[in-house]
Amino acid sequence: MLLKLAWLNIWRNKRRTIITATSVFFAVLLAIIFRSLTDGIYDNMIHNVVSYSSGYLQIHQKGYWDEQSIDNTFQENQQLYQKLLKNPKVTHIMPRLQTFALASYSNKTKGVLVLGIDPVKEKEVNNLHDKIVAGEYIDSINDNAVVLGEGLASQLKLKVNDTLVLLGQGYHASSAAAKFRVKGLIKMGAIELNNNVVYMPLQLAQYMHSAENRLTSISVMLDKASNLEKLQQSLQESIDSDTYEIMSWKEMLPEMDQFIEADSTGHYIVIGILYFIISFGLFGTLMMMIFERKHELGILISIGMKKRLLALMLLLESIMISLLGCSMGILGGFLIVKWFTIHPVHFTGELKEVYEEYGIESIIYFSDHEKIFITQTLIVLILSILIAFYPGYKVMRLKPVEAINN
Repeated sequence: MLLKLAWLNIWRNKRRTIITATSVFFAVLLAIIFRSLTDGIYDNMIHNVVSYSSGYLQIHQKGYWDEQSIDNTFQENQQLYQKLLKNPKVTHIMPRLQTFALASYSNKTKGVLVLGIDPVKEKEVNNLHDKIVAGEYIDSINDNAVVLGEGLASQLKLKVNDTLVLLGQGYHASSAAAKFRVKGLIKMGAIELNNNVVYMPLQLAQYMHSAENRLTSISVMLDKASNLEKLQQSLQESIDSDTYEIMSWKEMLPEMDQFIEADSTGHYIVIGILYFIISFGLFGTLMMMIFERKHELGILISIGMKKRLLALMLLLESIMISLLGCSMGILGGFLIVKWFTIHPVHFTGELKEVYEEYGIESIIYFSDHEKIFITQTLIVLILSILIAFYPGYKVMRLKPVEAINN
């Protein structure tokens, strides 16, 4: 009976109900959009970094991370590949052989990072071919050529089709020396990587280092970064833990994780201020509702309606209006986030150049993770319900005679 009465009451004054529901609607909408934007920026930042380096998860021989030597490599295992790819949360795996060497051209010599990669798989994940600024990308795993970072090529004073000499240490202290044709120059976002990296096909790197069919790591890419901890645990249980070790990007790149945590604190402050403003807006609309109905409430109490039932009815009215506003907010937020997920914001002109100069993709992405919609809606709904207790408190202290005369 109270539910029916509360529903009828909220539509007796449509303008008041629409104003209150609209305030809740905008509260939910703004909270969802803000959180979706910040999470989308973080997710894209993480993806851009880990796709070139560690992957969301990295599988390597146990003990490799403490002593990153080519002697701590492991044998390629097709069964391990199949086991990883069978997991629906795993989108790509990237086998890599990572070593260090001296690179020389003419009278210039420099220490470099040598990355043996599968060109096709790297192309699918991080679009290396789109970052070629001179020459061509490595076509296949059998291509007998290398691709250099643009900064490294500038330091060595070489160009496309020149011959690069690499000298390093191979597997089990064997000699690793070879000459390679420079097929292309690549401009990486990360300055340190751009000034030091040499990409070569995986089989070529294995042959040079006398490490046939051996890898330093397998980088694992996921469908969603939020699956990280659960997937790490499940994969650790499914593989030989005595041979392999699985680490997440948070363990391998703690500086970036700490930066995101610190930056998130600032965003939490901003969204906290937003919730504070939202709460005052809701409080104001509920105060207006009580003031307009003070005479009506006084009459209801004077004719015998119990104050606690009246307070409960007002609470139900407030909850109904809040639910109505939250529902519209979820719908509006979903449509806006979905649009910007399909059509992300692309920067142009000078702003695009500034972003790309610092190695940041000049695109603003939105996150459509369901947790955003659930969390933000629940927060606003709980705030609305807590504030809705105030009308009940006022009713419990209401004096019928004073209310009727006012």
